[in-house]
Amino acid sequence: MTTYVILLRAVNVGGTGKLPMADFRKLLTDAQCTNVATYIQSGNAVVDARCAAPALTKTVAAALAKHMGKPMPVIVRTRAEMERTIAENPFAVEAAADGARVHAVFLSAVQSAAKARDLEQIVTKYPARRDRFHLAGDVLYLHLPDGAGETKFTAQNVDRILGCTGTARNWNTVLKLREMAER
Repeated sequence: MTTYVILLRAVNVGGTGKLPMADFRKLLTDAQCTNVATYIQSGNAVVDARCAAPALTKTVAAALAKHMGKPMPVIVRTRAEMERTIAENPFAVEAAADGARVHAVFLSAVQSAAKARDLEQIVTKYPARRDRFHLAGDVLYLHLPDGAGETKFTAQNVDRILGCTGTARNWNTVLKLREMAER
C-alpha cells in the first residue's frame, strides 16, 4: 500500500464544482482506496492504494467525471513527494511567518527551468504586485505578500503559460495534508 494525497481543482470554490466531501470519500472508497480522509471542502484527500500514482489519477478522474458530469482535474502526490515539496520550499521563512501567503501549485507535469522565464511575464506585467515565484519541476511555489485574492498567478494564467494543469494550496493546507499522510 502507498499513501497518496489527492488534490482536486475548482471544487466547492465560488459556487462551482459542488462536491460534498462525503460523496468524494465514497467515490474514493469505491475506487478501491482505503483509509480515506478528506480535509476541508476544497477537494483534498489522503488515501492508501495498491496501484501506482498514474493509475490512481486515471481512476479517480474517470470516477469524478462520471459523478460530476464533466472532467475534473486531479493531481496525485505520494507522501514522499509531499515531503520533497515541503523540504524544497524556497519561501520557508515567509511560510513560517504566514502560511496563508505562501502557496504550492501542484502541476500535472514536470516543467523545464526555461518555463520560469515564461512565468516572469506575470511579474513584469503587474509590477505593483509584490508576488514572487519559484518553479521547481512539478511544483510552482508562490509568495503572495499582498494575498491571493488579486494575484495574476491564476489557474488560467499558469495553465496557459506552462501548458499543463495545476492546483494551488496554501502552505497551511500543505502542512496539514502532510500531517494526515503521516498516519
